[in-house]
Amino acid sequence: MLNDEQVVKLLESATYKFAKTMPQWPHWYTLRQTWESSQDFESVVVFIRENGKTEKYMSKEYVYFYLNGYKYWTMGASPNQTILINKAIA
Repeated sequence: MLNDEQVVKLLESATYKFAKTMPQWPHWYTLRQTWESSQDFESVVVFIRENGKTEKYMSKEYVYFYLNGYKYWTMGASPNQTILINKAIA
């Protein structure tokens, strides 16, 4: 299991791509396949869900983890099936 500092480092150093299909809601995403460790990716997903705050967006609820002016979230698949982590300015 990762500690808080490791999670912060991984989230802030990940490679993100702008989600151009949703320009009305600007955000970025990082893909599991681009991470050096799939296990680290999955641990970060679990951390976000365990330490985040549940909020509604449109008609769905997501768990958002706030860090240094950004919010991070996933789409709700089980951690072992999650393929991306989203990031937006908070």
